[in-house]
Amino acid sequence: MALFAARNRLGIFYGILVIMLLVMGLWWLFFLTKTGNDQAEFKLQKLSIDRLHATFLIDADPRVYEDPQRILGPSFPHLLFKKQPDGVEVMIDPEFVRQIRRDARATRNMFLYEGFFFIMLLAAGSTILYLSWRSEIKFKETRELFLAGATHEFKTPLASLRLYCETLGRDGLGEADRMKIRKRMIEDMKRLENLVDDILSMSADDTFDQGPQLKLDLARECRTVLDDLKGFLSSHQAEVDFQAPDGAEVTGRRLTFALALRNLVVNAVRHSQGPVRVEVRVEPGQKSHRVLVRDNGPGIPRRLHDKVFECFYSGVREGKSAGAGIGLHLVRRNVENLGGRIELESETGAGCTFTMVLPAGK
Repeated sequence: MALFAARNRLGIFYGILVIMLLVMGLWWLFFLTKTGNDQAEFKLQKLSIDRLHATFLIDADPRVYEDPQRILGPSFPHLLFKKQPDGVEVMIDPEFVRQIRRDARATRNMFLYEGFFFIMLLAAGSTILYLSWRSEIKFKETRELFLAGATHEFKTPLASLRLYCETLGRDGLGEADRMKIRKRMIEDMKRLENLVDDILSMSADDTFDQGPQLKLDLARECRTVLDDLKGFLSSHQAEVDFQAPDGAEVTGRRLTFALALRNLVVNAVRHSQGPVRVEVRVEPGQKSHRVLVRDNGPGIPRRLHDKVFECFYSGVREGKSAGAGIGLHLVRRNVENLGGRIELESETGAGCTFTMVLPAGK
C-alpha cells in the first residue's frame, strides 16, 4: 500500500508539472504573438497620426501648402502628397503599409515557430520525466517481486530441512524412516543449490558485460554448451541427440546465447521422465535460424505457455522439483537480447519443444 500511495503521489506530481509546463508554453506563445500584432497596429496608428499631423501643417502654413513634398517629405517619408483642385490630399504610402504587415507576419511566424519548438521541447522533457518515473516504478516493482519470490523459494526448503532435522532428533525413529528423511533432505539441498545457481545467473546477466557482438556459428556454439554440460548430463543419465549443419550464423554475444541454450537443456533434463532423452536441433533459414530443444517430459498445458516464462513461476511436476521459475525467464530475456524470440510447443503428456528463433547473421 505504501508503494502504491507513493506511486500515486509521484504520478500526480508529474502530471501537475507537465500541465504547468504546457500551459506556460502556450501562454508564452500567445503572449508573443499578441505582442507582435500589437506592435503592427501601433505602427499603423502612428501612420494615421502622422497623416493628420501633415494635413494640419499644410493647412496652417501657405509655404508648406505650395510644396508639401519638399518640405514635409524628409520628415514623413511614408506619406504621399497629391495636389487637388480643392487642396492637397495626404495619403499613406500603400507599399509602406504592406511592409509593416509583412514584418508583422514574419514576426508572428517567428514566434509561432519558436513557440512550437519550445512546446515540443517541453513535451519531450515531460515525456522523458514520465518515462523515467515509469521506469523507476517498474524497477521497484520488479525488485520487490524478485525479493518476495526469492525469499519464498528459499524459505520453503529451509523450513522443510528444519522440520526434518527436528524429526531426526526424536528418540525411537527407525533406520528406514531416517533414510527416507535423509533422502528428502538431500532433495531440498539440491533445490537450494539450483535456486542459488539460477539467482547467480540472473545477477550475472544484469551485472556483468557479456562480451562483444560476434558472428556465432550455431553448430559450434551448441557443441560447446553441450560439452560443458557433459558432467551434468551424465549425473542425470540423460542422452542428448544433437544435429546441426555448419554455416548457420547469427550475430550476438556468445555468453548470451550460451546461457539461453544451457538453461533450456538443463530445464529439459530436470523435468523429463526417465530415461531422459533431449533433442537439440539447428534448422537454418534465409532470414532466421531456429534452435530447437525437445524433451520427453510431462509437457505443459496450453493455458500456461505464456506463464512459464514469468519470473518465479513454477509448476508442480510429478517426481521432479518444480524449480524456482527463473530459468525460462532468463531464456526469454537472453533470446530477446539476441534480437529473436522464444516459442513453445507442448501438450500435456507429450513433452515440450522450445524454439529459439534468431535473426540470421549478415
